[in-house]
Amino acid sequence: MSALSRVFYRGTLSAGLAFTALAGFAALPAEAAATAALPVADDRPGGAPFAEMQSRIAEIESRIETLQRRAPQEPPAETALRTPDSAGTGTQAGELRLPGQARLDEVQAQLESGDLRLPDPIQPADARTRAGGLGLPEAAPQDARTQAAGGTAAARVRQVVTTALDKVGEGERKDGTTFYGAWYDGYTDQKGFAGAAWCDMFLSWVAVQHGLEKQMGVFAYTPWHAEWFKKQGRFDRKPQAGDLVFFDWAGSRSISAIDHIGLVTGVNPDGSVSTVEGNISDKVVTRTRTMDTIVGFGHPAYGG
Repeated sequence: MSALSRVFYRGTLSAGLAFTALAGFAALPAEAAATAALPVADDRPGGAPFAEMQSRIAEIESRIETLQRRAPQEPPAETALRTPDSAGTGTQAGELRLPGQARLDEVQAQLESGDLRLPDPIQPADARTRAGGLGLPEAAPQDARTQAAGGTAAARVRQVVTTALDKVGEGERKDGTTFYGAWYDGYTDQKGFAGAAWCDMFLSWVAVQHGLEKQMGVFAYTPWHAEWFKKQGRFDRKPQAGDLVFFDWAGSRSISAIDHIGLVTGVNPDGSVSTVEGNISDKVVTRTRTMDTIVGFGHPAYGG
């Protein structure tokens, strides 16, 4: 390479270094940048003489070397950047913390120290039952279901008795017919019962009001009604509230001799029974009856 080429090569390299250095000055503080600023081109026409160019190149290289010596060996201290965390405190730049990080750190520390235990995993129902924990509800035992049925039966008895007692005082019309006889005509699609003896039809009407036709029976003829209970094994002389009580005024114990019926509303300590009956003095009345005129009691299956 000729001497002139080496000069131009060096000049080009030095000019590039000078440009790079000047670009670096822009990142320095304003005072340093102003001190290091040098012209990058000759503002005289025709360019600088060769010797002057070498001098300027040498000067630029010297200033670059000086600037390198001035440059700090360690990076500047980081500026503290504080970012709020969940507790409202801050952290240094590079340690950005997400919301709730402080609580997570606290839990982690407790786990590591053994002060905190995570809950045991959920176990199947059978395992919890074996361990004495919460298990699935079991089916109600038989005696509990029986008690529930008994409660339902008692409620039905109260409803039936209440309905019958609400009709106390009502009776026959002036023409000798009754509401209950006329109702029976329509319910059974028959004729001729409107003016008939109505004690049994009254209780049949009560049964239908509560949907208890199959439990209490629907009859107009009292001996057939008592026989119906007997065939079911539900006829004896042991009274209970809600029973149908059958009478023979002559005092016999024969079902075929029955001529009246009532509803037991209570059993008294002396063995008598309290009743509500229809067609006594042409009305619905309450009475206390002794066992000497009672043939027996029909027990409706109120529980089923």
